[in-house]
Amino acid sequence: MVESSLVYRFFSSIGRGIMHLLEGSGLVNMFLTENVNDKRTVEGSIFYRIYFLIRIFIMRIFSALRLNKLFAGSIYKKVILWASLTAVFAPILPTSIIILLSVAGMGSLMLSLACDRRRRLKYSPVNRFIYIYAAVYLFSIFTSVDVKGSLYGGLLTVFFILFAIVIENAVETKTQVKGLIFILCAAGVVVSLYGFYQFMFQDKFGGVWVDTEMFENIFRVYSTLENPNVLGEYFLLVIPLAAAGFFISKNMWLRLYYLGCAAVMSLCLILTYSRGCYIGIIVAAGVFLVLLDRRFILLGVVALLFMPFVLPESIINRFMSIGNMEDSSTSYRVYIWMGTINMLKDYWLCGVGPGQAAYNKVYPFYGYNEISAPHSHNTFLQIMCDTGIVGLVVFIALIYKYYKYLFCTYIKNRSFEERILVISSMASISAFLVQSLFDYTFYNYRVMLLFWIFIGLGIVSANYSNLKE
Repeated sequence: MVESSLVYRFFSSIGRGIMHLLEGSGLVNMFLTENVNDKRTVEGSIFYRIYFLIRIFIMRIFSALRLNKLFAGSIYKKVILWASLTAVFAPILPTSIIILLSVAGMGSLMLSLACDRRRRLKYSPVNRFIYIYAAVYLFSIFTSVDVKGSLYGGLLTVFFILFAIVIENAVETKTQVKGLIFILCAAGVVVSLYGFYQFMFQDKFGGVWVDTEMFENIFRVYSTLENPNVLGEYFLLVIPLAAAGFFISKNMWLRLYYLGCAAVMSLCLILTYSRGCYIGIIVAAGVFLVLLDRRFILLGVVALLFMPFVLPESIINRFMSIGNMEDSSTSYRVYIWMGTINMLKDYWLCGVGPGQAAYNKVYPFYGYNEISAPHSHNTFLQIMCDTGIVGLVVFIALIYKYYKYLFCTYIKNRSFEERILVISSMASISAFLVQSLFDYTFYNYRVMLLFWIFIGLGIVSANYSNLKE
């Protein structure tokens, strides 16, 4: 039996020892303890009172003009419809159309709040940090070295950050959660199939993003997202969701559907040849499986040991090139990081402002080897470039609060479905943040929107047990 083997008992004892140390840690216990006064503090704040007064004023106008009667039962009040359309088509349709769909989603929520007195904005401890982060980005537009150049990108970033609140308020039933998972995975398969089409007919598409002197005969697919790394970032978010769908589905055909979706998207992820995304999906699998059952630690160790013997040579070569300065992609990033850090020594307080125009106005004076770049190729560095140290601190605080909120839900031992959804959400965001160390994952606006949609879905997952059937 596996349980009686020396190897199993060795890793089990290590796991128990680590868990014992963590459970006795005051820092860890603080992380896993909810602040029960959070909601009361928020509702007592001046900002909440201002929001409440404005909403009462708007509701009275709607009532006086009988607009609440006019929009009764209207499709424009179906927040879940517009939010779902935005989430599903984000990786497929052009940015301009996705902006229109997201505006419809935001407008639908505002219309519902204006017409229905009983409807309230949902609360979570993460929300206040989402609002603060959006406010910091809004402020950074006006402190930019190029206000005009930062206006579009800054406002769009603020709007997409707030879309997490739309998702949180759009989903009201467990059926809607499962339906959203189903169609998000279907969209992932559509994106993957187009990627396979590119791979099979490479002559029709441009092959770039790879050092041809180091890697011969490698074609990196990018599907509908214009860049292999961006495509990989999208899959990092969706693949753990397909895994969640597999575990929470009780129907055999649904399980086969989610298993197939995960397999198809994973194969397309491999064809991106994105090294950062490879590491990200390994981290996602580790987070998912370990939180699902600690015994998977042994399986993970075995898988890592055998991985070099089963992976294709082209993928192994991509892995082995990580950190190799002879690879033009690696050296390009390192020099950009050095130049960006050099720039931030002078612009650490407020940054240079959101967007490519502001970055390119200052970066050339600090860059190395005359390398030009549209961004810093690191999300955390770029946030500091956009908003200064305050924005970076708020973003880190937001992510910390997000993980704390989900972990507190996870350790409450609620329903199996809720635990799986929470695990999936943590796996998705963890993988995305790992890739964010190697690239600016918010450069593509549609992927940025998807990140905040998945933040909203994570908050919904933590409240899954409280949703209506």
